[in-house]
Amino acid sequence: MEVQERRNSNVDSGKSSLIGTLIKGDLDDGRGLSRQAIFRHKHEVESGRTSSVATAYLGFDDSGEQILSKRAGKLIPWAELAKIAHKRVQLIDLAGHEKYLKTTVFGLTGMQPDVVVVVVGANMGVKRMTKEHLAIAVALEIPIVVALTKIDIAPKNVAKETLAIVRQILRRYGKMAMLVKTTEQAMTAAKGIPSNRVTPILPISNVTGDGLENLRRILYETSPSALFKAGLSASTLATTKSINQEESITIQTPTDTGDLKKTIAVNNVIEMPIDETYQVPGVGFILAGTLVTGSFKVNDVLQIGPDYSGNFYKVTVRSMESMYMPLKELVSGQTAALAVRSINKKFVLSRLTFRKGMILLSPEIKVSDYVSRVFEARVVILHHQTTVTVGYQPMVNCRTIRQTAEIISIQSDQDVIRTGDRALVRFRFIHAPEFLKKGMRFVFRDGQAKGIGKVVSIVPTEQCETV
Repeated sequence: MEVQERRNSNVDSGKSSLIGTLIKGDLDDGRGLSRQAIFRHKHEVESGRTSSVATAYLGFDDSGEQILSKRAGKLIPWAELAKIAHKRVQLIDLAGHEKYLKTTVFGLTGMQPDVVVVVVGANMGVKRMTKEHLAIAVALEIPIVVALTKIDIAPKNVAKETLAIVRQILRRYGKMAMLVKTTEQAMTAAKGIPSNRVTPILPISNVTGDGLENLRRILYETSPSALFKAGLSASTLATTKSINQEESITIQTPTDTGDLKKTIAVNNVIEMPIDETYQVPGVGFILAGTLVTGSFKVNDVLQIGPDYSGNFYKVTVRSMESMYMPLKELVSGQTAALAVRSINKKFVLSRLTFRKGMILLSPEIKVSDYVSRVFEARVVILHHQTTVTVGYQPMVNCRTIRQTAEIISIQSDQDVIRTGDRALVRFRFIHAPEFLKKGMRFVFRDGQAKGIGKVVSIVPTEQCETV
């Protein structure tokens, strides 16, 4: 079983130290020793601040005990962990500094997390960026866990005030805060997380170890949004509430007579947004992403797109790998890297043509129904210094899509929207058409200005030129 879990919060709250402490099994020295295990770049080590998306893994045996290296202070190799673990948890460390907000938003929208752990320093109070991270997670309907760190150095009155503010914010979003101080409470809280109503709050210290076991228990007990176990068929997979709210893709299939077409909904429709591409010498073109719906096997034929002209191309899956383990079949909820090749031997796949934000789909899908430059959405402005008007060009993050879009119409009483306002807005992508469905949620941002939206319709390509 595999669970994806993201950590984000304000800068200097101890996110990276918490992940380092969890994966190594050793306590921190109070000066950030454990975070060295998760940092990827030299400037991160020097500044102590995360600037990129970093990945780590936890493994648990069938009794719920974490699998650690027998050598103190050493990490167990991921390949070995993947083979022996009964349950695997993928930890994604996201940046807390406002400077790297675009990286954090991409991690939340594009990497399909099962749970977001918002880390709050008990000695620091609730900062503005923490509130924004919470608002984005709520808007994207991702279950939340709050880790209240640094309780060993936080004055009691400050920690108490921080806890009260966190409870107040969660109550505003309709969440039921649950303070977790025992293993029994952790197990109870974990059962309520998938409902997206219960939000556990865990007091934690990376130095003394207080509360760490409760967090491990929640990670072990929490069910992934798209349940995966070896041997389960795709038809038995559970899906999240947010996925169910999206439009179901339909496929054109011939009737028994063979001369008429009818549109039907298909359970095994494949949707895999691409969050990274690679060109590996000797291997070829590699795609990485999380399978949202459906399942497929090695040698299956899929289609990838849209390119800058809105076209899709058929490809064959040559091989797959997830968490350093080769796969024969990929099912909903799994993250994997795929080696693919073009069906058309004259067409060479390369990173010049294919990019983040593209999607792998079942070959039968009529993509023209979902690919366009223009779409309508209901939006709400979380924060903007002035007003949003026609011509405003924010960056849109929807799944792995990250592209500038222009607002070309606003349906509201005053034709402008301000902080807290809601409106029906029409967007037009600046550079290329994208794959969208009704019900998809997205974040749009520009500097400190941020808003969230939900797609309500896609304008057909043939109508875009007249818009």
